[in-house]
Amino acid sequence: MGMKPSKKTNRALFEEVGAETPKQMPAAPKGGMIDARPKGARGAVAFWMASLVLLALVMLGLDQVALPAPVAEVQVYSGPALLGVWFLGALGLGLGRKFPRGWGVRSLGLGALCLVALLSDNAVFLKIDKALQGDVVPEQVAVLPQTGDLPPLVMLPATPPEPTPQPAPEAVDEALPEAAPSALAPYVAQAGHYTQVAASFTAMQIDQMRRLLTAPVLEALRAGLALMIAGFAFWYALLLGRSEAELISARRQGEKGLTGLASGVMHLGFVQILLGALVSALGAGAVYMDWPLMGGAFFPADALSLEPAWRNFIENQGLVQFLHRIAGYLLVVLGIVAFVRSRRSVHAVTRTAFLIAFIWLMLAAVLGVVTLLRGDAAEMVLAHLGVVVLMWLFVIRARFLARYPRVQSIRRS
Repeated sequence: MGMKPSKKTNRALFEEVGAETPKQMPAAPKGGMIDARPKGARGAVAFWMASLVLLALVMLGLDQVALPAPVAEVQVYSGPALLGVWFLGALGLGLGRKFPRGWGVRSLGLGALCLVALLSDNAVFLKIDKALQGDVVPEQVAVLPQTGDLPPLVMLPATPPEPTPQPAPEAVDEALPEAAPSALAPYVAQAGHYTQVAASFTAMQIDQMRRLLTAPVLEALRAGLALMIAGFAFWYALLLGRSEAELISARRQGEKGLTGLASGVMHLGFVQILLGALVSALGAGAVYMDWPLMGGAFFPADALSLEPAWRNFIENQGLVQFLHRIAGYLLVVLGIVAFVRSRRSVHAVTRTAFLIAFIWLMLAAVLGVVTLLRGDAAEMVLAHLGVVVLMWLFVIRARFLARYPRVQSIRRS
């Protein structure tokens, strides 16, 4: 039997190449896969982050400003309120499964910062130390009423009293049956011993930390913790303000050079605020009230008077104020460079964000000088702190828009 000839369809001479039948056509790619994923409650998480920013700034203000006695009592509850709002928000969003993908881990980092901010309070330090070491009640010497004299000493008898006769061991054994020892008794005693050792060791470490971290240093560290919580929460709120697809598309058009400059201004501004908190805690603003010199000289004469030398950087009023001034000069210079560089950006929203941040930066610098000349007055300190914190948040927003710019359409422009 011969083979059957294969049926081949001859193409026309002028037939278009690539004209397949509908069955041969490849499936068209479907877009929107990123937006099709579960998004979670991005608006609720953003509101939660905004509340953490507000509470962190309130804690910072209560720590840095001298308040009347009734208002100062609220300062103790600022740390627990911050941690409580974080815990309630995380618990509600976690149980409701409203966290967007990957945001649970970020919230845990914020929770750790809130916990450290709570434990950094001096009142909490004292309560933990008291709970670990227990109350030490001093022995009181009894005195006679009305006269204030000591009571007469009780003379011991010349011959010791005869000992009370004790029953024989056999009689005790017959009277009371011996209880069987518990099998868990050695383990319970050992666990109690280890718990006591751990408590005493922790109390000793806390006492050493309190000696190393003096009250001004601890106050500056609390300011840094409050700023970190506010900064991270504000950045997360900005990220949650856009969808994942918008962030991926915007990042492709980000400006790395401008983002790097904004990062430099942000980190230097953070250091400057820490130095300002240390200046306020040490009362160094009322020591040298002239500007641009310090006591008639560029470098204060007693800047290195403490021993050992490292103590001058955290305890010497002259050196701490000098470092605060130098950091302020560098911050203004770097802010000018970032502002000039932002003028070349192709995104109008980014240019506006850097302009606003630069205006607040210059206002903070002017208020810093005025506060210094006014002798560190309380109202000027509060105004300077508020402007500096707002400047720092506006710098974070400018950095965000440099990394994730908003593209302006040609039709609108």
